[in-house]
Amino acid sequence: MTAFSFPFSKIISIEQGAREHYHIPKYQREYTWGRREWEKLLQDIDENDAGYFMGSIICIMDSETVPPLDELVYEVVDGQQRLTTLSLLMMALYDRLSQANPETDFADQDDRDNFQMTLTSLRNKLVKKKKDFRQDEAGGFRDGKAMAFCRVKPSSQNHNLDDYLYRLGKLGLIGERPKVPHAGNRQLSRAFKYFRDQLPEAQSALLKIVSKINDLNFVLISVNSQSDAFTLFETLNNRGVPLSAIDIIKNKMLAEMERQKQVDVDESYERWQEVIAAIPDASDQERFLRHFYHATKFDQKIKVDGVPRAVKSKLIHVYETLIKRDAAFIFSQLIDKGRVYGLMLDPDSGASAELRDSLVDLARVGATPGYQILLYLGSLSPAQLSEPDFLRRAIVLLALYYVRRNVTDTPPTRTLDQAHMDLIEACQESVDATGHLAFSKFQSLLLSGNGAPSTLEQFRTALSGPIYSTNVGMARYLLCKLDAVHHTREYKPDLWARDDKGKFVWTIEHVLPQTERISAEWVDMVAGGDRDKAEGIHAEQVDRLGNLTLSGYNSKLAVASLSKKQELAKDKNFLGHKINIGYRNGLALNNFPFKIGKEQFCLANVPRWGAAEIENRTTAMVDHLVQLYRFPDEVHK
Repeated sequence: MTAFSFPFSKIISIEQGAREHYHIPKYQREYTWGRREWEKLLQDIDENDAGYFMGSIICIMDSETVPPLDELVYEVVDGQQRLTTLSLLMMALYDRLSQANPETDFADQDDRDNFQMTLTSLRNKLVKKKKDFRQDEAGGFRDGKAMAFCRVKPSSQNHNLDDYLYRLGKLGLIGERPKVPHAGNRQLSRAFKYFRDQLPEAQSALLKIVSKINDLNFVLISVNSQSDAFTLFETLNNRGVPLSAIDIIKNKMLAEMERQKQVDVDESYERWQEVIAAIPDASDQERFLRHFYHATKFDQKIKVDGVPRAVKSKLIHVYETLIKRDAAFIFSQLIDKGRVYGLMLDPDSGASAELRDSLVDLARVGATPGYQILLYLGSLSPAQLSEPDFLRRAIVLLALYYVRRNVTDTPPTRTLDQAHMDLIEACQESVDATGHLAFSKFQSLLLSGNGAPSTLEQFRTALSGPIYSTNVGMARYLLCKLDAVHHTREYKPDLWARDDKGKFVWTIEHVLPQTERISAEWVDMVAGGDRDKAEGIHAEQVDRLGNLTLSGYNSKLAVASLSKKQELAKDKNFLGHKINIGYRNGLALNNFPFKIGKEQFCLANVPRWGAAEIENRTTAMVDHLVQLYRFPDEVHK
């Protein structure tokens, strides 16, 4: 076994004679990373200094069996999701940079040369071509007169490799390849599009991202056999839980306070346990430490020179500085704010009845970046808030704001922290100047500047698209919201109920089945027996809002016919809950009206299901949501 720490630029080297390639074997699962992981990767690259640690990659390579001058193809056992995602990100960067105007003005020849070298580097990190090769050389494929090697080659499961090669062909990195049907609905294509849309516009910013990718640090572990690889993989994944940032900071605070004889350590330890009890999850704890700094750094006692944001790589440095400055003060502040943060995470643990439901809704929206704003507002005294219901209104406004943001990705994730910190500083300036903060001022600041949300037109466009594939969490939230505002006393189950494993009892149901190979019965209904036409309609319509509902159902119902899905089965036990199954169960979502021509239907009574029905139900649902999520005084043009 060998293990070395390398930057990404050395793992996938473009130096003369570099022969290393990383191929995911056929037996490995398909590419599964989604929006949450893509967003996290971009955040980690953007927020951290060069050399950010990306973990280990475990590969199999028996170099003794490789003929001289052949390429070295590493079989990836652990690391395929990260390597594949980085390759897709590099494709998106190459696409954006290669489309730059060749007449772009550069400051000097060095800048022009650097730009061209970056393009060449990206190209060579994606594909290597050999003119001198053996016909049966492992890992390669013929591309014109050359043998081509993917530097990272995805698994072939679920057309992953076909989709990847197609994208390389579209970029001109290999000869054009045929497009496999429905490629746009699979994760590889979605990842490329996500990165392509999320990357910044400025050429300098794109070049900076390329540089940071090159500097990402990995530990590359290579073994000679499958058995060694899987033994190592199991060992690494059963290791102990590492010390978290909050553990390190707590230890430093207690040690410093004991050294200065400021407090009793045993008593302080017990008080600190209140923070851990309020914020038990390690990722929530780390976010709390970041949000605390962002929400309070307008105070000179807390601001650390040279640290505008508490990114992960700066977190320990920030708190080491604050502990040295005044350990007892920062300890007390963290305990007080930790209790407040804990109420945001778990409103049932003590939030007032006035705020509880609004906080629950905010959490369901996925608005955690906005908690730093609430942490700031919660630190103000009632006298500093102009209206007695300011906090409740602020929570409601933030929920509305984050529905729009999460559906449209506007503003983008990379700008959210800074936009929220700018808002907090502007709010504090108002408090310093006038002694209070008016809600109208807060609302104006939230909806303007770098944090300005999408327009209603952009919101409508995003809602009208394949929302299930782009953001399944928001799709579920919006379905629940539509049901909540239309429900009657006839049937109102708890759509947020979870089973004993923490999974939702009520899940998203596709009316036109999600499976690519729909039954002959569905082909007849959707396209009069024309399977090619039916598959085209399926690809275009299946993930749109109008084709979705919520159901607690037997999994066999998922691919059933429309009439079978509509049948009512009352009081069925499912995951420990008594529910009604079928679209005639009285659920408001299944009774939501839409028109076909002059007739009005709903899922419970519509006689057929096809493109027109999905289109019209989508339009009706989107119309309602656009009205529901308008900001005050906002007009839809």
